[in-house]
Amino acid sequence: MSRAAFRHEAMATYFEVTVAGHGEEYARQAAAEAFRELDRIEGELSRFVESSDIARANRLADGASIVIGDDALECLLLAAGVAESTGYAFDPAYRSGRGALPPGAPAFALDPASHVLTSRSARLDLDLGAVGKGYALDRMSEVLADWGVDSACLNSGGSTALALERPPSGDGWRVALGEGAARREIGLACSALSGSGLAVKGSHLVDPRTGRPAARTLRAWAMAPGAALADALSTAFFVMGDAEVAEFCRAHPGVGAALAMPDGALKLEGALASAK
Repeated sequence: MSRAAFRHEAMATYFEVTVAGHGEEYARQAAAEAFRELDRIEGELSRFVESSDIARANRLADGASIVIGDDALECLLLAAGVAESTGYAFDPAYRSGRGALPPGAPAFALDPASHVLTSRSARLDLDLGAVGKGYALDRMSEVLADWGVDSACLNSGGSTALALERPPSGDGWRVALGEGAARREIGLACSALSGSGLAVKGSHLVDPRTGRPAARTLRAWAMAPGAALADALSTAFFVMGDAEVAEFCRAHPGVGAALAMPDGALKLEGALASAK
């Protein structure tokens, strides 16, 4: 069967769902359900929605706590894990007022058993912009699975793609990385690819470890089993040095990285080094 593609505006960008192996009308209904889930998640995670868990958390005084929902808890736990594993090259709370907080100490604490978030910052400032879109893609894929859609490719803003199983014919969902002469396509299946850089928003990525703009000026990509993880890691890889990225990929076999180099080449690490 032919593929059917659908688009929806959310989270200040667009999301696309391309479905293979089903008729267009069935694919449209499945995509509509996935987009409804996307809108729900935006309401839970956006810091610009006053009633969201993230907006509520950002109004907490130092030491105060709130109970948060499943989505905020799961997304923040993943973000906190990436922050710790990358030495805080990624940190969803890097803009928080540190006050007397020791260097390197997290600005918030989570109790997964009770769903409680506690502020440890003089001014908590959580922003899930670098992981929330990927998290939404992961949840949307679960909706598609409930509809029996096992062959699909989802993307947010063209920067993060999540591929489910391979199309009925072909070697994977073709996605691009690299620029100019170094641009290449790989077949993506059961994994996600995300890119970070300066092309769209200018010099917008800050190194949380220093508080200064990241030294890297060319794009970085991350491949990981899930879209939220790939989304967060692409931001971390943009901030990290080349050697740090290579070491991280060696320590995490399911992760790959691609770094655009000043000479126009594309440096591949980990799982991306063998991707075709």
